[in-house]
Amino acid sequence: MKLNPIWDLAFAVVLAATTYWYAKEAKKQRNISAIRQGLFYLAMALMAAILVGPVPHKAVNTFWVHMVQHILLMMLISPLIVLGSPFKLLLGSQGRAGRVGSALARNPLIRLLFKAEVGFGVFLFVLIATHFSPLANAGMKNPNIHCLELILFLIGGVIYYYPVMEGNPHPYPVPYSQRVLSLFAMMLPETMTGFFLYSGNRVLHSLPQNTSMSMGLSDQHTGGAIMWAMGMLIDSMWIVLAAKDWFENEKRLAEAEDE
Repeated sequence: MKLNPIWDLAFAVVLAATTYWYAKEAKKQRNISAIRQGLFYLAMALMAAILVGPVPHKAVNTFWVHMVQHILLMMLISPLIVLGSPFKLLLGSQGRAGRVGSALARNPLIRLLFKAEVGFGVFLFVLIATHFSPLANAGMKNPNIHCLELILFLIGGVIYYYPVMEGNPHPYPVPYSQRVLSLFAMMLPETMTGFFLYSGNRVLHSLPQNTSMSMGLSDQHTGGAIMWAMGMLIDSMWIVLAAKDWFENEKRLAEAEDE
């Protein structure tokens, strides 16, 4: 399969425009720390690396590269974006983007998406649908569907991590204990997805032309192993961060009681 270069252009334009807007608003509002800005720019750089250029063109024919895209978008880039506080900037913007953001923030259906339990369900649905449903195979047969899956990974990840990460206004505040528990719970389906792909004895998706069944199975096992290992490592990092936020909040509460 070949990926239409228009996807490179579309992703490049969106990333460039988003980064420019963020930098302009961060400089204007001056309420986002340098660390959070750095995390957001890191997310944009990682997205550029896996959505523009040779990586996405290889991913449409190589399952393990597709899994790297999936892991980075859903488990690393999405939380990095949330930690970068772009929604705080959006709601504080005085321009058209701010007005659109404020209107969306008042929409009850949009607000519902940012409940922790809804985000958990959305993330889980995307995870399962893109690996164990007809959509998974369609993504390996049609490059356009493959790219739509990448967008789903990002949206599902942002919706899930928004209520369990600091840095943005929370329409439905989530207790710190629940945040840590949610991240622990999500580790299970993520790592089990990788385990099933790694340990399976049959190929779960269509293979490119001139690819033998043994090569396809090896490719699938590699992708599963990458998800299994990287999923546990990345998830552990976010659990530690959430626990740190919890302990710092408890410390602030204790200091406030002592005053």
